[in-house]
Amino acid sequence: MKKARLSPRHQRFVDEYLVDLNAAEAALRAGYAGADARNYGSWLLRHRGIRTAIEKALAAREEKARITSDRILQEYGRMAFADIRNFADWGPAGITLREKTELSDADAAAIADIQPHGSNGKGGRIKLYDKMAALDALARHVGLFHPSARRSDRSAAGDEARKILRERILKLMGK
Repeated sequence: MKKARLSPRHQRFVDEYLVDLNAAEAALRAGYAGADARNYGSWLLRHRGIRTAIEKALAAREEKARITSDRILQEYGRMAFADIRNFADWGPAGITLREKTELSDADAAAIADIQPHGSNGKGGRIKLYDKMAALDALARHVGLFHPSARRSDRSAAGDEARKILRERILKLMGK
């Protein structure tokens, strides 16, 4: 079976769609009429050749950036299981932030913002990513909130990881 080539205009739509994944805007930038851009965009996304070209380009982009489900879950895990004791020490004399050389890669990935010591006498500040949002995302992924939606193709290692995650979440919730 011979592979159909896209017209230059269709290829331009594919290229423009990959910019922001907005079909209407991509149709406009590819030269389709402004008033009908939304309809054209929707229609073009249903075109088999265009859809295939977009899927291939997105897969290539993911491969190039090495964006995988495992990597995304790992980043959520870094945020969800960050421990404040790895970033600071505190006591009667106040709070002391750890040196950056003392932080692991996982700890550094959990930092959302750092404010240095200010000239106004205020100490430095460190802000971690939203732990609850990361835990919620992981809990949804493992089916913690919806047992009926759980996948049946789980491995023993996955079951153990889910058990640990569930225990940590319950511990954090004080149960």
